[in-house]
Amino acid sequence: MTRTKQQNKYYWKCIVKSLCDHTGYHKYEMHEQLKTMFIPDRSNELTTKDFTQYCDEIRIWAQQELDVILPQPNEY
Repeated sequence: MTRTKQQNKYYWKCIVKSLCDHTGYHKYEMHEQLKTMFIPDRSNELTTKDFTQYCDEIRIWAQQELDVILPQPNEY
């Protein structure tokens, strides 16, 4: 099963938008950069579990490298 609509909404609104606000990237540029960094293949083919892990890895990276704390899905 691919990611859910709720996961997709969380990703674009909480992860991508927050990182764009911090870095100045356009949302599609940020998305491509994140995919390149964390998943070499296509993100729309991830299972719900894989997509959750992808978002977790981004949150950890953002906090460690950018000092940006991204909300957890249950905080969205």
